[in-house]
Amino acid sequence: DAVGNREELADKIYQITPDKTPFVSLIGRKSISSIHPEWQTDTLNAVDLNNNQPEGNDWTYDAVNPTVRVGNYAQISDKRIVISRTQDEVSKAGRKSEVAREIAKKGVELKIDQEVILLSNQASSAGSGNGASNRKSGGLRAWLSTNDNMDNGGSSGGFNSGTGLVVAASNGTQRAFDKAQLDATILSTYNAGGDPSVLMLSPYLKTVFSSFMSATAGVAPQRYATPKSGQTTIVAAADTYLSDFGEITVVPNQQMARAGGTIARNAFLIDPKMVHMGVLHPVSLEKPGKTGDAEKRVLVTEYTLVVSNEAAHGVIADLYGMATNS
Repeated sequence: DAVGNREELADKIYQITPDKTPFVSLIGRKSISSIHPEWQTDTLNAVDLNNNQPEGNDWTYDAVNPTVRVGNYAQISDKRIVISRTQDEVSKAGRKSEVAREIAKKGVELKIDQEVILLSNQASSAGSGNGASNRKSGGLRAWLSTNDNMDNGGSSGGFNSGTGLVVAASNGTQRAFDKAQLDATILSTYNAGGDPSVLMLSPYLKTVFSSFMSATAGVAPQRYATPKSGQTTIVAAADTYLSDFGEITVVPNQQMARAGGTIARNAFLIDPKMVHMGVLHPVSLEKPGKTGDAEKRVLVTEYTLVVSNEAAHGVIADLYGMATNS
C-alpha cells in the first residue's frame, strides 16, 4: 500500500535496429548540377580475325560509331519532424532535447532509405510538372542488363535510349543461390571488361555463400591450425572469394533483409570505381516557419545513382534472399 516509492527509469534509450549502409559507404559520392545528369559510354569493336591487308593498299575508312548517352533522374527524399513545445521543454529520461534526438534518428533513417532505394529495382522517372508524380532515380537492379543472371521467367531492365529512362527488370521464379550462378556471373562480367571486387548480398545469402566450401565439389576445404593449448576454432564462414579472375570481398547488407524480398532476392557484383551516388543537394536541416505551438524540422536531400557503365557490374537475381523458400 506504500505510495512513496520512486519509479525507476533508466536514463538511456536502447536502439538495436541495424543502421549500417555498406552500399552508400562503398560507392562514394560525386557532385551533380542538374536534376538529370547524363554521361556517355562506349565499347570497342569486336576482334577482326581477318585484319590482314594487301601491300600498296588504297585505304577505305571504317565508320565511326557514336558513344551512347545515358542518364538518371535525381529524386528528393526527406524526413519530417514535429515536436510539441511542451514535450521539448519538460524533463525527460534518456535525452535532453526531443527535437535533437529526433533529428539524429531521422538522419539515420534517411541514409537507410537512400541505401535501399539506390540498390532497388526502381525504374527512373522524370515526374510530371504538375506534381502528379515525382522524379525517381533508377536503382542498381534496374540498371543491370549485360551481366544479369536471372531465372528464365525473368527479363532484364536497363537504360532505354528511346525514352531516356531506366526500365525495371521483371522478376522470375525464385531459386536457391549456388556457386555455379556466381561463377557464371563473374565470367560474364569479366568478359564484358568489368573488374568487380565486391559481392553484396543479404545476410541469409551470406550464410548460403559460406556453405559453398562444404557443399560444393571442387572447392578447397578450409584449413585451420589447431593450437597446442586451449580450444580450437570451428570455421563456418567465408568472407572472400578467390575466383579465376581475382579476389572478391563478400559484404552482407542488413538493409537488404530489412527491405524484404524485393531487395534481398538479388546478389550484386560491384565495381566501386564504376558507380557513385550523385548529390545535387546534400542532406540539410530546414526549419519551416512556426505556425503553432510546436517545433518543426525537415531533413531533405536530392540525389541519384550514377552507374558509369552498367556492364562493369553483375547481378544474380531471383534468389531465395530471406530464407530457404522466400
